[in-house]
Amino acid sequence: MRFLAVILLLMAGCSAAEPEPTVVSAPPPKVVEDFLVAIASVDTQALDDLVEPGSLAILAGVENQVRSDEMVALLENGLEGDLAAGYWQSFRDDFAAIRGIPVDSLSVGEERAEDLGRDHPGVVVSGGGSDGVTILRRSDEQGWQVDMIGTMGPALVDSLVDYLDSALEGANGDVIAEAYRSVVLPGLDAAIILDPGNASLVFSTETIRDMLPGRTPSDG
Repeated sequence: MRFLAVILLLMAGCSAAEPEPTVVSAPPPKVVEDFLVAIASVDTQALDDLVEPGSLAILAGVENQVRSDEMVALLENGLEGDLAAGYWQSFRDDFAAIRGIPVDSLSVGEERAEDLGRDHPGVVVSGGGSDGVTILRRSDEQGWQVDMIGTMGPALVDSLVDYLDSALEGANGDVIAEAYRSVVLPGLDAAIILDPGNASLVFSTETIRDMLPGRTPSDG
């Protein structure tokens, strides 16, 4: 598998007033540091804990244009075994090939000051002469986890729209619609706060919102 489009926005903030997770959790910058180290070593066990599973399942499924039943299986079971190892190895290798630096050479900075919405902090990541933000999401079970849709979704937002359009009329349309409502929209909305001038991201996010049965009002 190749994940070239995803890599482009690895480095794509958080209100200090947000309550902490209900479990003991490393602070967001430490989570991002551990995330980068785990990618470099393809430590799938660590990545299972560090990455929000729904966002990873949707991103991987859309990137590889899996059938809707396969998407449901990813949402239910996550990326397992060789599938997870292949994903993260490709992620690591493609990042180094495109950016010219290994993923574990990136420098993790402070949390961004922007309020990205409920449960979404962002952490500055720097390397290769540019800065960006990794967005996280709070899990009651795991604490802070990397939100792959918030962080990488802007690079694939048109593919996210196309996939939803093709899936809605199928037998699994309701399951996928609910995943988009609970996982995709919150991540993309957080990304928009960081990049409100990204017209394509804003338009496609609203397109997704309008496509879902029973329009979900924007937090904004």
